[in-house]
Amino acid sequence: MGQNGAGKTTTIKLLSGLSSPTQGQIFVEGLDMASESEKIKELLGLVPQDSGFYAERTALSHMLYYGRLKGLNKKASRKQAQLLLSRVGLATERLKKVGSFSHGMKTRLGIAQALLNEPKILILDEPTNGLDPLGARQIRQILKECGNKGITIFLSSHKLLEVQESCTHIGILDKGKLVAESTIEKLRHLEAGGLITVGVYNLSSEIISLIEAQKFVIKTELKARDLLEISVNSRKDVKPEINRLIVECGGRVFKLMENSLSLEEAYFEATGLKQ
Repeated sequence: MGQNGAGKTTTIKLLSGLSSPTQGQIFVEGLDMASESEKIKELLGLVPQDSGFYAERTALSHMLYYGRLKGLNKKASRKQAQLLLSRVGLATERLKKVGSFSHGMKTRLGIAQALLNEPKILILDEPTNGLDPLGARQIRQILKECGNKGITIFLSSHKLLEVQESCTHIGILDKGKLVAESTIEKLRHLEAGGLITVGVYNLSSEIISLIEAQKFVIKTELKARDLLEISVNSRKDVKPEINRLIVECGGRVFKLMENSLSLEEAYFEATGLKQ
């Protein structure tokens, strides 16, 4: 994820072998791109921003063409083409020329061709860019189905809400550098600065002192008679530990929650950009 010019497309070109790095190494599934690029490409399906389809050819002829390029014989190419065009909702348009396709239809055709070699990893460069809400929703549904079949989906986007809705892990690029990388939930918590709110019946000064003595606690602030706000510095979930300390000290916890940012807020925190 990153704004325009952050390096998303460049990263995808490097991972798919379309560009070579000026320094460093690239590994995909434990394979070194420098010496095992052909093996890596057999594992990948790629959907670039610009598909480059031929306007005068039909969707089916494209699929047959790409099937042969990927090593399938004519029979296997036709079988896979029919199956995948149906899977992405283009079965009835298979004999139409691609020049008449909408942007969303071309994206769906791009996904179909990328799945021809049954890849372990499907890479997409801003797949819903320029689509209307319905088209974007259709693409997300197709990708969800691919994920359910065990395919790893690697996509780039600058649409924060879409990433939050679709992804489990995220990396944030800023000016060519990876400035944050984690699961979405962990990223939101980390960038929030680790703020935990705990509600305790019969909250005592002894309980507060015990919490403040923990290495992961930065400071505490009493927000109400039974409500304590705790600033922590830890990449681990410390809520169970806080709960244990309070209970062992005789407190009764009625509320324990970790404040988190929206992905949009976490993005601006990680990149230092002003909202």
